[in-house]
Amino acid sequence: MTINLIDVSVLKAAAPDRTDALLAPWVDPIKVACVKFEIDRVRRIAAFIGNIAVESGFVPGREENLNYSAGRMSQVWPGRFSDGHGGANMRARELDHNPEAFANVVYANRMGNGPPESGDGWRFRGIGPMQLTGRDNHQRFAKAMGMTLDQAEAYIRTLDGGVMSAAWFWEANDINRLADTPGVADETRKINGGHTGLADRKSRFDRVVARLLALGA
Repeated sequence: MTINLIDVSVLKAAAPDRTDALLAPWVDPIKVACVKFEIDRVRRIAAFIGNIAVESGFVPGREENLNYSAGRMSQVWPGRFSDGHGGANMRARELDHNPEAFANVVYANRMGNGPPESGDGWRFRGIGPMQLTGRDNHQRFAKAMGMTLDQAEAYIRTLDGGVMSAAWFWEANDINRLADTPGVADETRKINGGHTGLADRKSRFDRVVARLLALGA
């Protein structure tokens, strides 16, 4: 089975800047998650591992960085945070380098989250190797794992749970099917809503494919 070929050298192909010691603990959790969610072909495995490398850098429990300056907010979300003249509006200045308040505003009333005062935006910010985001995703993952929401939140912050949440998201969004087709654009769009870092993802994907084939896949 191709999954059995996953080792440190395969992860290193996706993240050559990471040490063997840092990557080694990820091997078994990735194998377990790949078996559970049928990420079991060369293209599927390469796309999955490559995207983990991009989204988390193989850092356990990685959380979304929401520490934005007012100026950066106005550039990324001009419709919400620009003053219309190239600068930041008052709302952006109020949220300047305040990640919790910022998360509660930008993630409010979507993805199952409540209004800003609910605190859901911060509580359910992106977490784990695939940056699982939003109350809905967390609740669905908890149900799939037979856990309470609180248990699932804690589990995602572990290495094993984070990898499992990434594989669950992969399966829940039918990304195996997308990975079976040429290119990596479809997978990228499904994961982050656009084509951010597409060339980098493609490069990592190609290196993992090459390594798996070298190992006999």
